[in-house]
Amino acid sequence: MRRSLFSRSSLGGMFAIAIAGSSAACGSSTPAGPTCSPGAAGVDTGGDFAPSLDAYCMVHVADGQVVPNAAATPYDVNTPLFSDYAVKYRTVWLPPGTSVAYVADDRFEFPVGTVITKSFGFPADLRVANAPVRWLETRVLIRSAAGWVGSSYPWDDAQKSAQPSAGGAIVTFSFIDAGGKTQTPNYLVPSQAQCRKCHANDGAMITLGPSAAQLNRDFAYASGAENQLAHWARVGLLSGAPTPAAAPKLAVWDDPATGDTTARARAYLQANCKYCHNGNGEARTTGLVLSNTEADPYTLGVCKPPVAAGKAAANEHYDIVPGQPGQSILLYRMQSTAPSIMMPELGRSLEHAEAAQLVSDWIAGLSGTCGAP
Repeated sequence: MRRSLFSRSSLGGMFAIAIAGSSAACGSSTPAGPTCSPGAAGVDTGGDFAPSLDAYCMVHVADGQVVPNAAATPYDVNTPLFSDYAVKYRTVWLPPGTSVAYVADDRFEFPVGTVITKSFGFPADLRVANAPVRWLETRVLIRSAAGWVGSSYPWDDAQKSAQPSAGGAIVTFSFIDAGGKTQTPNYLVPSQAQCRKCHANDGAMITLGPSAAQLNRDFAYASGAENQLAHWARVGLLSGAPTPAAAPKLAVWDDPATGDTTARARAYLQANCKYCHNGNGEARTTGLVLSNTEADPYTLGVCKPPVAAGKAAANEHYDIVPGQPGQSILLYRMQSTAPSIMMPELGRSLEHAEAAQLVSDWIAGLSGTCGAP
């Protein structure tokens, strides 16, 4: 079934959206406020999600900005996943009396009942600071007793109502990027099944963003700027955390002040590739591990023959060839937008040109040579 959810947006272009399956009936939305309780909607025993985003009482949209409920904690990450240049807004809520146990070198494990949201949107022109954003969707992750479950809630044209889209969607529109170029993505609103493609690890759904290294940064809270790890510890969301100075900190991929080319390129691969390439993810059979802490050059891809060959490998022989970005399959697949070639496989339809240049610079600076294939 095909259904148009968006007609005309503040991006100044027509949104064309194709949806497989059906969605809940539309209705008016009441902005999330202090009178409702985050997490109250939950997920029923059949795994069904609430018929509107309002039920989770986490966020609403006002004047082009996502506004969190007073009980929801907004947060950000040092190096995010690239999603066709979308801007994002993240929130988390934990059931009262619960907290996350601090771990330094892995993702945080949240208690049952936790709700996490991540909203995706686009201003008409990325060069305009603080411009109103046309929000496309808010994704909801819920920690049920059986594990994490997730669904996307696309926003309507009025930015007042968002209903679940079990079957997913492709949204087409145009915007101007930071370099002044017009971009026209085929933006993916993932189906509930597609959520598992990125969030599944060793068969179970996991979170991707919240970790000590990603959260170790300042956030502009309503009360003022504060380091997120310190804030989470202070308000009782995080237990056992050291001072931020003693915690790991992932480099910000596009900020040279946070790390050299190697640190920032590997931070980008950590955020955009490691969720599959980690030894337990969907790409575990490749033997390629793109964690920023991977110490074995071969496992990282240096002089490593790929599992895929031919078109997907551009007829090159190694994932990474030191000093030779143009001969490195990893970079080729980052730059491609062909569905059968590009990496990641989901979540983008555009090349992240700036990140590809960063990874190219990193590969160009690697020393050594690969033997004959």
